[in-house]
Amino acid sequence: MKSYDSLRSHFLQTSYLNKTIALLDWDHETYLPSKGVTFRADQQAFLSGLSHERLIAPQVGDWIEACEAETDSLDPFQNANVAAWRRDRDRAVKLPTEFVEAFEKECALAKAAWAEARRKSSFELFSSHLTKLVEMSRQKADYYGYEKNPYDALLDVYEPGCSSQDLSPVFAKLKEFIVKLLPDAMETTKRITTDYLHGFYPLEGQKKFNEMVAQAMGFDFEAGRIDATTHPFCTDLGPQDIRLTTRYNELDFTESFYSVLHEVGHGLYEQGFLPEHAGTPMAEAVSLGIHESQSRLWENKIGRDPAFWQDWYDQACECLPALKKFSPEDLTLAVNRVSPSFIRVEADEVTYDLHIILRFEMEKDLLSGELKVDDVPATWNERFRSMFGLEVPDDAHGCLQDIHWSMGGFGYFPTYTLGNLNSAQLFSAAQKDLGKPAAVLQEGQYAEILAWLREKVHCHGRHLEPAELMQAATGQTIQPGHHARYLEHRFEVLKA
Repeated sequence: MKSYDSLRSHFLQTSYLNKTIALLDWDHETYLPSKGVTFRADQQAFLSGLSHERLIAPQVGDWIEACEAETDSLDPFQNANVAAWRRDRDRAVKLPTEFVEAFEKECALAKAAWAEARRKSSFELFSSHLTKLVEMSRQKADYYGYEKNPYDALLDVYEPGCSSQDLSPVFAKLKEFIVKLLPDAMETTKRITTDYLHGFYPLEGQKKFNEMVAQAMGFDFEAGRIDATTHPFCTDLGPQDIRLTTRYNELDFTESFYSVLHEVGHGLYEQGFLPEHAGTPMAEAVSLGIHESQSRLWENKIGRDPAFWQDWYDQACECLPALKKFSPEDLTLAVNRVSPSFIRVEADEVTYDLHIILRFEMEKDLLSGELKVDDVPATWNERFRSMFGLEVPDDAHGCLQDIHWSMGGFGYFPTYTLGNLNSAQLFSAAQKDLGKPAAVLQEGQYAEILAWLREKVHCHGRHLEPAELMQAATGQTIQPGHHARYLEHRFEVLKA
């Protein structure tokens, strides 16, 4: 127990440092003046180096080995923490501290360059940063080691045990299913135009409605908040400090609303960890595929269900009077409109995964060297035309729309589709366990579904691997068929 107590204390203190880095990053994305970027990059690089040094310190390895030799004296949660610390440290010791610092500094600079490039729709303003991050990500993959594809070394950071070889056949079948479903889904919602919901939706009304729904879902605003930024995200700054962000469009309230539902899903997961596990892997998500399952469940399984707009229609109209010209049925059909479009975060449920498949394939090619950074815009536009049948009008609607590459987040995108697959399976199991269909689970109150997720997903932290968690929660490992059946059912309901 002495070695475990030493580990617990050491990593609790390291978490103070890591949450400070996260706070600086949150500020970078929300309020940092443009002239402060260079100093902030140096600041984050320095602190990231300190955190890395704490993780790879020799005594940490000694404490872990001592705990591994005395597993019988530890409880299951403590053993789970030790196993997670072992995994994290074994990966970290492969990276020189100077590399970690240089990578973090480049990410901080790249995010600022990306934001400007996106505003001006100019890939040239970002290309040199992307070139450097691709090179450094290849170097990181080499440090980590891999069998066949450098991409796998990076994917494993976000989705433990997953490889591009695992994903490729799943994505191929999913793409085939989408192509088959798409014409019928488009026909069901064909009367809904792209500007169907356009009106005047004041920011204060949007904020009020967003917070009203988020609170009903269970998000604790005494332990979190919502701010505005270029790209929506959720970040954990401490056990009682979960920050969500969104972006607003006064012509279209759905742009902020559905990004808030998505980030609330992430936030509920972060707020669902048991307080006594703060600073340990038991208070961390097991993978991004599981994390994304929470956001996609609340955003889509709850927020786009016909019952949702029946439940919330009066409150929505009170906050946003322009909605009074629509019926709940109109709103339901509109937010489920299916049509190929340019922006991933605004994509419909059917075509969303095509956006992920496109990025997955491009990331693999960038990491392998088959795709050069200078060719990214043209290649993106060509592949997008092939998959979606649309001509990309500019870089902001194309290869610059997502922040992830500027974060060095190669390997992140596939977890969104894994989140879709997991969310459908979890939601199906929840309805079965609770003995209630989706409509009855809602009614404007979400305590039962949240309690189920708390028990089946949130409280486990990193105690279970992703496949083990899905098996324990649903009785099956990941089965993509749930997602297909969910989409087919959704559009059968909308036809009625």
